[in-house]
Amino acid sequence: MKISSISWKFFVSKKGRSFFSVLGISLGIMMLIISQILLFTVEKSNEESVKQKYGDYDMLAGYQTSKDHLSNEDISFINKIPGVKKSSPLLYPYLGNKDTHSELLGMPMYVGLKNDSLSKEHPFSNIGKGHFPQENEVVLPVRYVKSHGLKIGSTIAMSFSPNGKKKVKISGTFNETEKLDYIALFNYRWLSQVTSHANKTTVVMLKLSSRSYVENVSESLKEKFSNIYIDGRKEMDKEKENIGGLKPFIHILTFGSIIGSILIVISTLQMAIQERQRDLATLRLLGAKKIQIFTLIFVESLIIGILASIVSLGLGTQIAFLSKNFVLHLMNVQIAEVIIPWKSVIISAIIGVVLTILSGIIPAYNAMKLPPIAAYRQSSQGLQKLNPLITIAGIAFLSLSCLIGFLNYFYIDGPKWIYLLTGITFFISMFLNIPLVLKTMTRLFTLIAKPIVGSEGYISGQNVLRQIKRNIQISSILVLAFTIGFTGYMLFSSVVRQSEQTIRDEHLTDYTIRSSESTLEPGFSNELVNQLNKINGLRYISVPTSVFGLTLNLDQEHASKWNGQLFSVNGQQQAHLNLGAIDMKKANTFKSINVLEGTIDQNTLRDNGVVITKDIKDLGYKLGDTIQIGRYDDVLKGDKGHSFRIIGVIKDMPLTPGDEYKIYTDPINLQRYFHLNKVQQIQYNIVNKNKTKEIQNQVETLLKNPSFSNTLLYDRAQELQKLKNEATQRMLILLIVVILMTSIALIGLMNSMASSFQERKREFAVLRAIGSRKKQIIRLALLEGIIVTLSGGIIGIITGLIVGYNVLVGLEAEYYVLPTVFVLIGLFVSPLIGILSTILPSIWISKMNVINNLPEG
Repeated sequence: MKISSISWKFFVSKKGRSFFSVLGISLGIMMLIISQILLFTVEKSNEESVKQKYGDYDMLAGYQTSKDHLSNEDISFINKIPGVKKSSPLLYPYLGNKDTHSELLGMPMYVGLKNDSLSKEHPFSNIGKGHFPQENEVVLPVRYVKSHGLKIGSTIAMSFSPNGKKKVKISGTFNETEKLDYIALFNYRWLSQVTSHANKTTVVMLKLSSRSYVENVSESLKEKFSNIYIDGRKEMDKEKENIGGLKPFIHILTFGSIIGSILIVISTLQMAIQERQRDLATLRLLGAKKIQIFTLIFVESLIIGILASIVSLGLGTQIAFLSKNFVLHLMNVQIAEVIIPWKSVIISAIIGVVLTILSGIIPAYNAMKLPPIAAYRQSSQGLQKLNPLITIAGIAFLSLSCLIGFLNYFYIDGPKWIYLLTGITFFISMFLNIPLVLKTMTRLFTLIAKPIVGSEGYISGQNVLRQIKRNIQISSILVLAFTIGFTGYMLFSSVVRQSEQTIRDEHLTDYTIRSSESTLEPGFSNELVNQLNKINGLRYISVPTSVFGLTLNLDQEHASKWNGQLFSVNGQQQAHLNLGAIDMKKANTFKSINVLEGTIDQNTLRDNGVVITKDIKDLGYKLGDTIQIGRYDDVLKGDKGHSFRIIGVIKDMPLTPGDEYKIYTDPINLQRYFHLNKVQQIQYNIVNKNKTKEIQNQVETLLKNPSFSNTLLYDRAQELQKLKNEATQRMLILLIVVILMTSIALIGLMNSMASSFQERKREFAVLRAIGSRKKQIIRLALLEGIIVTLSGGIIGIITGLIVGYNVLVGLEAEYYVLPTVFVLIGLFVSPLIGILSTILPSIWISKMNVINNLPEG
């Protein structure tokens, strides 16, 4: 008979065990397949939703005032930059100049677009009714059309300074969105002619060959054009990364599930070998070679792997389709349909088969070494001995881990990677020590249980030790699951708490309006401050745009000690400092400013005064000194800047905690000496909580005005909620993987117990014959399962806590979370898993026919 036929007969001879073996391995492979399908689907769906939200283009480059422009030659240069695939121009003929054209006040912002495929990706081409404007035509907001009693096809007189008024036909209206309430869309070519802006483009849209070209294209544009505004659409990238960032995380956790499945294969085949010792020995006595025995077990692992992969393919794809709504809720992504990446799925199934085959090598090798005569004569199995080398290695790794941790904590205080090394070494030691710890805990349990449950505690403990090689694999899966769970929870909890605190520290107010410019001196018009002042219920403070400056009188002895940026000016090192401005009295009401020396009086600041932080003192400046500072570009051209007297020293500026190298004066000095009158950010709180939604709607509507298009609104509550949602996603995925791995352990233990009880049915028959009741038999069996899973759970909890702590220290975490509640849950769940996995086999063994299974005398 062929070896493959014998392997198949061996496989089907124990249908129950074979079923659970395939099921356990299928779970791990299925997790890999489902993750491939869902991640691919979510990423594709997310890409489509991001494209619909932001438009399918990669960059905007140009100017924020109509005084500057890009010529046709400039656009030709841009089109030749490596990575630029396509471009389309936008014209804002009156951007930033409405005040000089009184006839345009109250009118929507004029915008010209070309009628091409790229322009249609811009939100301004979101036409609800009608068609794209041609010559002498315009698309207007629905709100404007209704308020003026107009309709599509109506003619309206509009001003086109400096060429007077012209009549244009309304060709369509925008979809009703607030973003388009202030836009009037014209044909690009016609608008450029009628406003005398021929060969003048305000902004150009760019489609790149790939998003990877964004940085290179930005650098090329900055080198060619001075003061150009570039929008690299980072917000769009963040939304994409929010989903893509889960990919490596899920794959790591899936890998844990695969390891659990491998342990199931090893345990299953070891059970098969133990049950078939006489059969395998008979084959050897009849002339079978060692390699044939090896091949026999190896082929059985191949059968298990192939069947598990087939089951995984079927169940994995179906569960992926069924879990569509769950993923939609979990990741908040609209999924039109589940997309199966067949190449990745098939590779995952093949990987499952290969791993199953490789995991069958150990049991196959053990079967090959089986002494035929001893196995044939063996009628009962005694206590299984542990491999002394593994025990020695485990103790050595544990000692090494403790030694490294002790020396590093109390004496060395070395680099953080030593903590990571300690955690890894301890993890390895605990895995190697699972046999020793399981054996020790079993004997300890026996001592504790004996006074409570009598001889049952002793018998169950001895049975666990007799089957210790099987039980090691089950405990290993639980150790792995609990280690991943506790380490992951501690890491995520620390990251979330640290991120929350960072958000609260960096943003003292609930809302921040900031400039979206990427220039050295970003900012927006002071008019926004005036408009916010008209909204009742707001408490705000504006932070003017800082001068990107260089010192001109730096003490050269202190230059070498400076951690900030230094530049060579006339042969001397000068420090880069931002010269900012703020209303100190108002800022002090938001959060108290810690004044170390001098004063922060605003009138004194106005009189060429400046306040520095304690960090700036490292440059050698002190109270009463003069700082000579000039704008970076002007200094390089020979400008001598202006001198400011230091009137005060503060610890830091709470409203702008990230500005380490910044000094503060009065806003009027920035206007007086540097002609800088822009606002970099406005921080505000809504004090009238009853009207929070109404006030916030007013602010958002105000920001949709094209005059303030270079602003971004930061909502601290939204950011914290977003952080919470992302943490919940990852925690839920972590929980799913831990549950999956414990399920694998449960199936493996159920399989192991069923096999073990089958082997020992005569022993149980003897117990029944001498007077043991069914309940006692069930209790005896349940105690075996509890010992195994409780031991694995305790080892996993200890390992997870210690590894988690070392990982946090290695990553320099600021917060350490001890998951006390989850420790208690783990201690409760561990024995529960043992009960659930043993209950069915124990009931079966308690109901067996005693007479038929008694040993013959």
